[in-house]
Amino acid sequence: MYKLLCQLFLAVIGQNLPEEVFEGTLYWLLQGKRKGRQIIDRNVKQFSIMTPYQLQITGWPKEYIEGRTKKGRIKIHSILICEKFRQMFHTHNEETFSPCHRYIKIWEEGTEHPSWSEGYEKIKIRVILYFNSLEDKEKTKKLINDHLGFRNIYNDKILEYKLAVEDYSHLCMCSICSKFMPSRAERMQINKRDPGIFEVYCHGNRSSISSKNDWNHILCQVPICEECFNSKERQEKYRLNMYNHEYFKDGYYVNSPEERKRNNQEQSLGVDKPDMTNIPYKDKFMWETPFDYSGSLKSILDKHSAYYWHPDLTADEYMRYQEYKTLQYLENADPLDDDGYPSDEYEEYPEDY
Repeated sequence: MYKLLCQLFLAVIGQNLPEEVFEGTLYWLLQGKRKGRQIIDRNVKQFSIMTPYQLQITGWPKEYIEGRTKKGRIKIHSILICEKFRQMFHTHNEETFSPCHRYIKIWEEGTEHPSWSEGYEKIKIRVILYFNSLEDKEKTKKLINDHLGFRNIYNDKILEYKLAVEDYSHLCMCSICSKFMPSRAERMQINKRDPGIFEVYCHGNRSSISSKNDWNHILCQVPICEECFNSKERQEKYRLNMYNHEYFKDGYYVNSPEERKRNNQEQSLGVDKPDMTNIPYKDKFMWETPFDYSGSLKSILDKHSAYYWHPDLTADEYMRYQEYKTLQYLENADPLDDDGYPSDEYEEYPEDY
């Protein structure tokens, strides 16, 4: 059974299932009530239909969020699958590229707060479209964002609204090798917080919205897969593929491995490669990987940073260079100046101190 589950997870999420997960959780769910088996089945299916190419659609009017069709279907779902929506946002140059999966989550916010009172609840929605290719995602993104808006009559009421697209695909992909991380995508999907919050914490605040080591804390960290986080070789291999948030944050550029490489190459053009002539050779280093020296992807990619990793340096050369600079700094540092401090002879500080 364990081997079967490992093969299943390998096929679905691209990585083997740790044995302790099977022994500590899955085994008992499989042996227990039918509900446990249904949870596994549902989650595996949910993982399997996710893709790295995701768009969150915002701007829906409240009437559509709360509305239902005559057959009881969610109003927004009926809009997403209708012919008009497909023609407007999934068709370009007579080519149709519909999403492979649509996700809709509706919930009421405010009712769980201690100070909640009737009338203060708010209906919220999350609509995510998943595509099979980066090209299809980018075409839909442009078509929706370029649209001027809508003016529709619904239940004898005129609704004026404009849909917009938020692309958070990069929060579910390794910032070094671009590998899709479906576990993060699943948490981003079901979390009731706005994904934009996690983007700010990942690339701006460098802190966390959670004091616990839970998923909200993990989502606040820059997405880096375990293989890249702990591998000097992978960091060297994918140096030019590393995600530069300052470049892509406004959404004008396509976040593809090719565009990442082009950007990182262009950033390095005005920076001289460090002279390694007098840097002593080392085969053992203070830290395990280049990332450990700065602890920040932003510092590694910022050409004005002391921790900038020039693309022409290997991982070992970068680590040698960083350790040499640290040693030089310590050797040239001025000794602590004690002249301005009172000596122990004074029982009290001098009046002019």
